[in-house]
Amino acid sequence: MRYDQIIYYPPFERHSLLLQVTCGCSYNQCAFCNMYKTVDFEVIPMRQIIADLRDAAGYNPYTERVFLVGGEPLCLPFEQMKEILVQIKKYLPYCACVSMYASIKNLRDKSVEQLKELHRLGLGFLYIGLESGSDRILKLMKKGHTAAEAVEQLKKLNEANIPFNSILIYGLGGHGCGEENAIASAEMLNQVRSSNIIMMNLTVFPDTELETWCKEGSFLQANGRERIEELACLLEHLELSTPTGFSTSHVTNPVMVTGTLPYDKEKMLEGIYQMLGTGKESDLHGIVSISDAAVER
Repeated sequence: MRYDQIIYYPPFERHSLLLQVTCGCSYNQCAFCNMYKTVDFEVIPMRQIIADLRDAAGYNPYTERVFLVGGEPLCLPFEQMKEILVQIKKYLPYCACVSMYASIKNLRDKSVEQLKELHRLGLGFLYIGLESGSDRILKLMKKGHTAAEAVEQLKKLNEANIPFNSILIYGLGGHGCGEENAIASAEMLNQVRSSNIIMMNLTVFPDTELETWCKEGSFLQANGRERIEELACLLEHLELSTPTGFSTSHVTNPVMVTGTLPYDKEKMLEGIYQMLGTGKESDLHGIVSISDAAVER
């Protein structure tokens, strides 16, 4: 198998076959991300993908799940993605699900009918970095889409019956902006059907614009209490009608909150309120685990 970069994949995919179809990220402009800053974007030739699939079939022809490696493989044109899925089914006929990271901009050039066709060919799950529902914060962090565009594209996935995890970052607005980020994000999420809502705590990574802003003092990070209050505010404003996992299981989080919305909403909030009730910054950590439904990022 060919791997030409550091491999990133969700913990849930740790037992999946990792098939590299792109290198890096075709966008690579987000102000907070350094994952692919030193990697030139590249599309892996089909002949290499087929060679890797042959190797995989020889090693384990009964592979049931494949994760496509790259920052956002769904950036590939419809016909190219379709051919990759066809080849996966050819060499790994027992594969029941192909998954990958994706972004809102990846979905813009794909119609609902095309997404339905990709789903029919095996596209079974997407991990989508929404980050925020606030247009101001999205613009600041250079995400390349608005909240309204996110809702429009995610509704296409709902119509095509392609499940996805919505990944958001609390603390992304900085000091004093937790309520703005939480309420806007909840408003966005309330309009679509996510399989899981995965929360990440903002981390300032080296060699990013965000790091520069922090050093210059133009971006002030929210403190620990603000961030936990933002989590509570988000949960308070989430009004979901279909079962949706909610999790802060990512390694960046200072607290563990997991459950299934809407059923576990009050219990999760109760646990967070208890943390906040200590009144001490050092005490704002802990576990509020309600159910087994939440999925890792």
